[in-house]
Amino acid sequence: MKHIYTHPELCTGCRQCSIACSLKKFGENNPKKAAITVIRDEFRRYEVPLVCLQCDDPLCVKMCPQNAVTKVEGRVVRDKEKCIGCRFCAIICPYSAITVLGKELVQCDLCNGDPTCVKFCATKAIEYLEDTEELLRRRRDFVEKMLYSSHYLVATG
Repeated sequence: MKHIYTHPELCTGCRQCSIACSLKKFGENNPKKAAITVIRDEFRRYEVPLVCLQCDDPLCVKMCPQNAVTKVEGRVVRDKEKCIGCRFCAIICPYSAITVLGKELVQCDLCNGDPTCVKFCATKAIEYLEDTEELLRRRRDFVEKMLYSSHYLVATG
């Protein structure tokens, strides 16, 4: 299975990933309308691209009252027909990886297996890679940091 992996040490904060995503999804050059968000920590001086982790056991799937969020072929997808816009998926996501824009919910769907954000990352801070033991370990470590370290979630709003 493939996942998007991020390398925060390589991120320059250019937001080309967010711009490419918003152009693909909405036809607009607007990083706020992207399924990937670059979080900046002014004090620790780092930036990290934040994108849906396509969790193995996603809370957004479990908790959706309309069963509008499902996991299909390793991707978390939302059925816009079933979705009532309650935003519970965005509230329950422990990684703040679902963006709420008015009535619109934006979540990474991996661009059907060809993520646009990856193509436009000049520094390779974002990669779409086949899972290996090392990458899965990195992913678990990143998830733990996200869950137990509130500084990752401060600037997502």
